Amino acid sequence: RCFPHIVNLSCKAVIDAVTNIDYAADDSEEFDPDISGHDVIASIRALVRGIRSSSLRRQLFSEILENLGQKDLQLLRDVTTRWSSTFLMIDRAIILREAIERFLASQRFQELEKYRLEDSDWDTLDLYRRVLEVPHAFQQKLSAEKTPTLSGAIPSFEAIIARWKTLQSEIPVMRRVIQAGIDKLESYTERLQFDTVPAYTLAMCK
Repeated sequence: RCFPHIVNLSCKAVIDAVTNIDYAADDSEEFDPDISGHDVIASIRALVRGIRSSSLRRQLFSEILENLGQKDLQLLRDVTTRWSSTFLMIDRAIILREAIERFLASQRFQELEKYRLEDSDWDTLDLYRRVLEVPHAFQQKLSAEKTPTLSGAIPSFEAIIARWKTLQSEIPVMRRVIQAGIDKLESYTERLQFDTVPAYTLAMCK
């Protein structure tokens, strides 16, 4: 497997630990918190999808951004096949939180009111953002390389694991979630080191 893809698998392990990723599929049924229960990521995804799906809603959102003096940024929604898309969706939503809250406060589209997030939900989203930002940064680095090498990939994997372990100490409530990503990444790191010890050793000596 290519190295960025392995990082993406560890991201998915983290995401699977906190949300039902099936709702990110284009053909998925609409998430309803009243039926499916509390899921912060699914709620923000449904809200983003709801705003983006209507020209009237998009226009109102743009007007709110203009009134706030903010750039006319689009809300982003995650896609199961796109690397880091859940991180990017969460990050953009946090940036545009005030506009999102004003949009819902307008009460012009009350059918989206059920996706309103409480302050504690936004705090939780920010924790998820911090966790997912770690592999995203390394994924960007590996993707930028024309031909990511084993000598660069394995230290990057180890650096992700080290940073995640630090976050486990800094954010104890995220310990279980982060561990899901660590376990996935370590399974590939151990396999790479075991299967390619001679090649890895030679590569590190260059």
